[in-house]
Amino acid sequence: MKAAVTRTAGVIKMEEVLDPVMSPDQIKVKIVYAGLCGTDPENLEQRFGLMPPEAYKQARILGHEASGTIAAIGKNIKGNFKVGQRVAMNFRSACGHCYYCQNGMEHFCRTAEGSSGSFAEYAVYPESAVYVLQDEVSLEVGALLEPVSVAVHAIDQAKVRTGSTVAICGGGPIGLLCLEMALKAGATKTLLSEPIAEKRALAKKLGADVTVDPFKEDIVAAGKKVTDGRGFDVVIDASGSVKAAKDGINLADNKGLILWAAVYGKDVEIPVSPFLLYAKELTITSTFVSPYSFPRALAMLPKLELKSLITNIIPLKDIQKAFDLHKKGKSIKILIKP
Repeated sequence: MKAAVTRTAGVIKMEEVLDPVMSPDQIKVKIVYAGLCGTDPENLEQRFGLMPPEAYKQARILGHEASGTIAAIGKNIKGNFKVGQRVAMNFRSACGHCYYCQNGMEHFCRTAEGSSGSFAEYAVYPESAVYVLQDEVSLEVGALLEPVSVAVHAIDQAKVRTGSTVAICGGGPIGLLCLEMALKAGATKTLLSEPIAEKRALAKKLGADVTVDPFKEDIVAAGKKVTDGRGFDVVIDASGSVKAAKDGINLADNKGLILWAAVYGKDVEIPVSPFLLYAKELTITSTFVSPYSFPRALAMLPKLELKSLITNIIPLKDIQKAFDLHKKGKSIKILIKP
């Protein structure tokens, strides 16, 4: 099969490789679309904090957001799957029996089973990681299932409820998905901070009350104006910017919750005033992947405006172009098509 392979930091090329081997407990999927995630460039450049150094010593196929059609089904599969079904996938499957799985923390499973990379013609997945798409959901939209699940978990963590005021820093896929999900959860006043005009325009289209260019405007002053001088109940940083993560603390109202929903550098430190946390009784929390969120994310796919987030579809043979586009920052969700 054809796959995008990285062997050297920063270099990714299409190669002819062997199909992934499917075990009796796995499902083989013909990949139709695979999303480029913000962590993929970090992985390509060998700077993703969760990867052990030894992982970078071998050739790898990246990609973990994907949709496709079932190509083959392992003999031990118990679900009602059929060859040809349109599906979207989680990139990992928890074991279900370790300490973390048994205590409601499957995302910290010590023996989670991963999938093969989706920047390829085929990938294999554990049965529990495969979700059949609704008839009305296209495969393009289905490829966003994993990032939608991240937004579902983020809004859970942020405790957004009916009447909440919400500020979001970052107009990339996760920021915009958090905006849509917050509105569905009942947020009534929303602000999105984003330096790129096209992304701010899309945020307005998706329902943001106010959009702000953080490079040219005072986001705290803008936030105070939206909230009658109080600040926001919830502030979500989905930008990955250390400055935005720090500034977000000043956007929060008394007893506000600040959610860091981005991936920051492993060695990054964000200074926080303990006195400010004491004086305003603030909460700072975070997200890590999306435990128990995929079934709800699947149900939400027809209820969200997702087509507008897909700005580019790039052939697998031009995979480097996709990474170059991502680096420029103007694209939102880039899909790779094998």
